[in-house]
Amino acid sequence: MIVLSAYLTFILTQYYLGISGIIALVAFGLTVAYSGRPRLEPQVNAFMGKFWELLTYIANTLVFIMVGIVIAAKVSFSWVDLGVLVLIYAALNLIRFVMIRAFYPLMKRLGYGLTDRESVILTWGGLRGALGMTLALMVSYTPAIPETIRGHVLFFTAGIVTLTLVLNATTMRWLLRRLGLTQVPSARTAIEQKVRESVRESSEKYLERLRRHDSLRGADWGEVDRYLPAAVPDTADARPAGLIEEVRLRILVKEKSACRELHEQGALSQTSLRRLIDSADELLDRDGACGLDCRASVFEPFERSFLRRGLPAGRLRRWWGNCRCRRIVRLYDLGHGFIALQRGGQALLNELAATPFAAEEQPEILRTLHAELERNVGRMERAMTALSENYPRAYRRAITRRAVGMLLGNERKTIGRLLAEGILSPEDAETLLGDTKRREASRRSGEKTAANCCES
Repeated sequence: MIVLSAYLTFILTQYYLGISGIIALVAFGLTVAYSGRPRLEPQVNAFMGKFWELLTYIANTLVFIMVGIVIAAKVSFSWVDLGVLVLIYAALNLIRFVMIRAFYPLMKRLGYGLTDRESVILTWGGLRGALGMTLALMVSYTPAIPETIRGHVLFFTAGIVTLTLVLNATTMRWLLRRLGLTQVPSARTAIEQKVRESVRESSEKYLERLRRHDSLRGADWGEVDRYLPAAVPDTADARPAGLIEEVRLRILVKEKSACRELHEQGALSQTSLRRLIDSADELLDRDGACGLDCRASVFEPFERSFLRRGLPAGRLRRWWGNCRCRRIVRLYDLGHGFIALQRGGQALLNELAATPFAAEEQPEILRTLHAELERNVGRMERAMTALSENYPRAYRRAITRRAVGMLLGNERKTIGRLLAEGILSPEDAETLLGDTKRREASRRSGEKTAANCCES
């Protein structure tokens, strides 16, 4: 269905709407990735990811082969054309640099955390590939365009792609080293060093228990000792810079992973999944410089005037009540998912507290981060309490919806576990999952057709 939709998008836009089919496909892909992916089952997403990765590799290979054949067969060029190609290549890099510098203040204000060195990498890293080649290939087979122009477009596009791959790509590693962007931050080095120390300490304790095990008497413990993790040299700074920022980044990465797990378990809707991941991405773009309690995008829906308006009179009353009820259900889902993520972040901090990291580094860092997460939890709990007091019937419906989602999610997880253990055959597992999906569809249908559930 996805492949058919892609072809339909291209044909309709290219031949009937008079716009670029390639650009329409790019927009289609972005839409599917952002809006369509959360609607699919996790197993389907995993398969689709592998499928499109293979298809992309094959398509890229075919595009480059086809362009090479067409250039060899149809395009002729001179030394003047080669000189113009070099000028175009230099001009494109210059224009890219000017554009990045022009929008540099805006990008920093939007929170992308862009530095001067990174802007240089963005300029030099603007590689050209299959998309430009495909557009040029389409131009070369458009009869309405003069043959000379078609040949120039194909030659210059292929030439720019070749130069960026030969020059930009091969010198990128050298440029990264030259700008110091390959150096691991001292804070990250400190954390990784403490983690490795903790792993080695755990392995040594387990080895001591093995030595006392009756069934392992007579083992060559000198040989076994060789397989212990290597001793960790003490190379980290005593007070590494940016330590709190690095821990924030690790919490946010864990938060995004936990978001997807909650969604797979049925405890988080696709709307809440997108909002929470977008919120984590906003903080990740700031490289940990902003506190974990900077979550305006999460709390903003709870503060909108929509919820405070009274119900209108007449025929609009039922429609407005249903709209507000669905809104409250989504807010409940968002709020409880957010609280679960913050508790997960606190659990990660507790794990760090049990490692040499907390014993030897600055324990105030963990206290600061705990306080940031606790402020998030307290603020969201107050918002949820206000929802439950002001809209008790809608709140109860939201709780029921969450319980049903978690029940069905646990059922899918159990079926998957039994299938992995060989207790269920693939055919039986597919039948059981089909029944689960039918009940899930029935739940969603019931939510859409539910009548006025909000207070009058």
